[in-house]
Amino acid sequence: MPLNIFHRIKGLFIYKNRFYYFVREITGFAPNNIEYFELAFVHKSASVYHGKGFSVNNERLEFLGDSILDAIIADYLFEIFPNENEGFLTNLRSRLVNRQSLNELAAKIGLDKHIKAQTDKCGLAPSVLGNALEAFIGAVFLDMGYVKTRKFIIYKLIEPNIDLKKLGETDTNFKGRVIDWAQKQKKEIEFVCTEEISTTKSGKVFVVKLIIDGNEIGKGQGDSKKEAEQHAAEFALQRVKKK
Repeated sequence: MPLNIFHRIKGLFIYKNRFYYFVREITGFAPNNIEYFELAFVHKSASVYHGKGFSVNNERLEFLGDSILDAIIADYLFEIFPNENEGFLTNLRSRLVNRQSLNELAAKIGLDKHIKAQTDKCGLAPSVLGNALEAFIGAVFLDMGYVKTRKFIIYKLIEPNIDLKKLGETDTNFKGRVIDWAQKQKKEIEFVCTEEISTTKSGKVFVVKLIIDGNEIGKGQGDSKKEAEQHAAEFALQRVKKK
């Protein structure tokens, strides 16, 4: 990446020494190239433009970090759950790296305080936090390598913040559970995406209704149709349990 781009990105970070110590504190390692980490917090609305429409933001780092995170979590779960099957490991990994989980982890380690966006942060989708965490992981990988990235993810993100045993015993697949319930009760069930609301500057919010035997039983919304379906199913399960 051209040095002048890094120079322009650095202008977004006024308190450079403070940011350096922030990165060192949450990773456990001193960064070699702080510019990678600065770039990890540049939301697309604050992109730095460089010739012929080329823009620089954290999306490429997000792509890299997403892949690295998946690989490290898969390796970690394979190691600590030697007697569990593929289905258990896949389900647990998806719950560890889903958008809600990543948003919560990002907030816990204070990433939200450093996001650079050319808009009111209250108007950003919640997924911006999780995206920044993935970009941050990409920066750790580029700057420090795989071994230190693995240590950061396991010892700084997962183990201090998530009880894996408890998570493994908790079924949060609300959609699957409500479908099973409907089948046992011989009821017709349908998820209907009713609208896509552009309420944020960074993406749409999907609204899904859960229809059982022609009646609306649950309604949910989320950054994706899948997330909205899960929320609708969770609400529906709470209602049918009360009956």
